[in-house]
Amino acid sequence: MHALIAEQAAEWYVAHRDGELAPSQQQVFMCWLRASPVHVAEYLSIAGMARDIGGAARQNTTPLQPLLREADMAERVVSFDGTAYTPAPDARATGKYRRRAGRDHRASHAPRRPFARWGVGIAMSALAAVALFAGLQWFVYKPQLQSYATRHGEQRSLQLPDNTVVRLNSDSTIAVHFDRRQRRVEVTRGQAYFEVAKDPARPFGVQVDGLLIKDIGTTFDIYRQRADTTVTVAEGQVQVWRAVPAPSTGWFGLDRYHSALQGRPIVDLTAGHQARIAASGQVESQGPIDVQRATAWTQGNIAFENQAIAAVAAEFNRYNNLQISVSDPRIAMLPISGTFDAHDVSTFAAFLDSLPDVHVETHGQQLVVVASRGSQRRHK
Repeated sequence: MHALIAEQAAEWYVAHRDGELAPSQQQVFMCWLRASPVHVAEYLSIAGMARDIGGAARQNTTPLQPLLREADMAERVVSFDGTAYTPAPDARATGKYRRRAGRDHRASHAPRRPFARWGVGIAMSALAAVALFAGLQWFVYKPQLQSYATRHGEQRSLQLPDNTVVRLNSDSTIAVHFDRRQRRVEVTRGQAYFEVAKDPARPFGVQVDGLLIKDIGTTFDIYRQRADTTVTVAEGQVQVWRAVPAPSTGWFGLDRYHSALQGRPIVDLTAGHQARIAASGQVESQGPIDVQRATAWTQGNIAFENQAIAAVAAEFNRYNNLQISVSDPRIAMLPISGTFDAHDVSTFAAFLDSLPDVHVETHGQQLVVVASRGSQRRHK
């Protein structure tokens, strides 16, 4: 019998997990729960939500006593010893019951065993708590977990379930995990620009390479590279923390989305500021910057000021199949400034070729930046 009840409880659990029940199904489910406290216990055991029932009940505004009275008036409640109790018509007001064990007997005024009385009380309390869960649609909570990615040269804009807007740069991947307590996004590769929707009840944070960037009503950019992570704040404020993995407190095995913060923030950033954090946690650079230039990629551009040719070439390589390489170390370190369409390699190559001492050669699907012949003669 116990195996059959466990099987039924599992079937109801799967039904709730797959979606909201139709009203007729919900009625059948509640009747099944009322049949026995064993049913309640089995369902709660399988659902794994017994510890959250109290919290759900406290958040509900429906008075508890009417639900208890409704459970008390159930047509059939079974005690833990397997004997059925049916409310006597003249005894419901006084809470006295008559026993049915094959045939009916008149209600007895003799004291009943405390075990049976407590069993019925526990069953009614558990049933009322489960009813609260059903009303709040908290029987089974399904967190939202989704991954998004872009291919080489692709950019993508998407809206998350909380209305946060995320723009993904080329060759980028994020994993989104939202639940009722928090909103987390992990940048596993590349670059993402966040316009965070406000939700004080669920803090927003971004995890990247052992860091947790806590949003405080913000628009910000995160660029994950091999050696470091760059955080740029366009609006509002963020805190950058060193985070370590911590065991999940949920039932879904998403341990990597739960992290413990260590000490104090590594850095606080406000609008117009940028920080580059090395893998060791050291803040290598921080200070006011031109946000429009730093986030020019969101407009499809590459903007740079006094940056080395090699660094700018690497940025163009993120968006194009035609790759740029710099063969001469002296040329690689020359500083340049400008703004270009990220996909217009030919215009950028022409710009480089116009510079003194620089020449660009085409070799199949590769542009090679070399020193001009005049420059080579001067440096011999």
